Formats: sequence, structure tokens, C-alpha cells
Amino acid sequence: MRSRGTGSRSGVKPGLRVDFDRYVTEQTFLGLKSFILRNNTQDPSNLHERLSMHLFRRMNLPAPREAHTRLFVNNEYVGLYTIVESVDKAFLKRQFDEDEGYLFKYDYPTDAQPYRFEYRGSDPQLYVPLPFKPETHESDPKPDFIEQLIWTINETSDTVFRTALAEYLDLEQFIRHLAVENFLADIDGILGNWAMNNFYFYRFDNKKQSTFIAWDKSEAFKGGIQYGIWRNISDVPSWLQNRLLKRAFAYPDLTNLYLETLLGCVRSASEREAEPLDERGWLERELLREHDQIRDAALADPLKPYTNDEFALAVTDLLAFARQRGEFVKQEVSRARSQSRR
Repeated sequence: MRSRGTGSRSGVKPGLRVDFDRYVTEQTFLGLKSFILRNNTQDPSNLHERLSMHLFRRMNLPAPREAHTRLFVNNEYVGLYTIVESVDKAFLKRQFDEDEGYLFKYDYPTDAQPYRFEYRGSDPQLYVPLPFKPETHESDPKPDFIEQLIWTINETSDTVFRTALAEYLDLEQFIRHLAVENFLADIDGILGNWAMNNFYFYRFDNKKQSTFIAWDKSEAFKGGIQYGIWRNISDVPSWLQNRLLKRAFAYPDLTNLYLETLLGCVRSASEREAEPLDERGWLERELLREHDQIRDAALADPLKPYTNDEFALAVTDLLAFARQRGEFVKQEVSRARSQSRR
């Protein structure tokens, strides 16, 4: 076990990583080589992570599984945590039915220059191990492919951009990933307020093509109900725009895919059960179900860095988001399509 976290790191209620194969090679627990115990110090509701990853999976995008737990040390209750499936070879095998490819964690030091897929030069060491940290094949991560991808994003002509990029990236999956993050009003994702952050990047075995994997959604929902669907896209100067998305949105079909995926999130979040008298959408029902599971444990948590009143208020705010976010997003999508027809 080791302490972990950046913004969430705490000496009072530490976030933890638990490795089962540290001393016994290939040892697993329930098929896992490791998992994260997230302390949720940045989320008084304790629900952001689990709800976010559940929505990603409902939208058929790769994301780790999560569950809540009470943690005891020497039979003493030390707090409510979220168990997070590690993004590792076991995850890759379950998600993609392969695990021999090249996995990178986007590692963004807090004192580093914000990064938005700019081309820094032809030296692969300008991209690996920072900001792309190898998680597999550490001794030979083949960073040339990262450099080639970023060169393609920035330097190819408009006439060949999509064809050339398709060798390296599933562009449609990237667009859909961003749409889910923005529906969740995530202020610290790929299009967050501090440039790119919080994702894994996996290059498939014996292929050039890579895909994104969701990670760390403690800052999801914090943008609020009226978090704009163009936030950090078209509402910032050109030099602050993500280079990949800026070029992608030059294509009307990809812009439409983004808008359609946002509406897909609305449909998923508002989906009702068969019971005709229950008008609650899936997101509200799931939020309340998880809240019922954790309420007593959260109130009794002796090390949480917030009060019980702050926990209750955070849950109330989430309920408002679940009930109202969909309608706001639909209005934003309708406005965007109306403007594009002018």
C-alpha cells in the first residue's frame, strides 16, 4: 500500500493504492492486480467519481469500475472511500481483450506549462515520459508514435488531415469522450480549465492507433448546471484552444457528432424505468441509490475534511444537476444548430 494523489493528497485521510502482486508475482484479488482507494477529499458528496464513470460506460466508452467502501485499520473505522479499478493490464484485457499494447497516463505536473497537443519538436523525449508517462513497456515505450501523432495533429494539410490522423487515433471516440466530459461539467478533464488533464492513452498492440480512457472525475459536476457546451472550445482565444479539437471541429460531421453525443448523454441521464409513476431519470435514481448506500458511512467518517452539513448540501446540488442539466444542454444544442443554419 502507498499514499497517492496530487490535489487530493492528504496526510490526514490519505488516498491509497493497493497492489496485490508487489511481493507475489501474478497474485490477484477478484481478478485485479491492484486498485485505488480514493479519499474524495475534493468532493464532499463522495459521488462524482462513481456517477461519472458509470455514465461513460453507459455511453460505451472505456472507464474503470467503481464502488464505495468503508475502510477499517486495525478494526477502527477511518472513513468512506471509493474503490477505483486500476487502469492496468487487467483493465486492458477486460476492456479491449488485449493487454500487450502501450499504455500511457497523462501526467500533468502542477508547475508545468499547460499543454493542448502543441507540437514541441521532433524529439520524442519532449512528449514521453512527460506529459505521457509509460505505464507498460516502461523500458521501451516507443515514444516515436506519440511524436508522430502530435506532428500529424499540427502539421498535416487540411486535405489529408483526417486520413493521416485515422492511422493514429479514433477521432470519433475522442469527440464522444469530450462530449461526455462536458455534459458532466468536468472542469479538469481534457478540455478543463487548466488545459489537458486526467486521462489514460492506450496504443493497441501492433497498431499505430490509440484511444482515450477516462480517469479522475473528482472535478466533474463542478462546472454547474449551466456549464457551456463550448467551454474552452470556441469561447477562448485561438492560441488557448486544444489543437486537435480545433482542427476536428472544422468538419461539420464531427461537430454534429459532438452535439449528438451530448443529446445521447441527456437521453441516458433522463432514461426512466418501466414503472410509469416514477418520473425520475437514470442519473437521479442512481445518485439517490448510491447516496442511500453511503449516507451513514459518510456522516460517521471521522477524517473527512468537510462537515456533515457540507456533505448534505453537496448531494442536494448534485440532485439539482441531475434534474436540470439535461434541459440546459438540449437548449445549448438547439441554439448551436440554429446558428449553424444561418
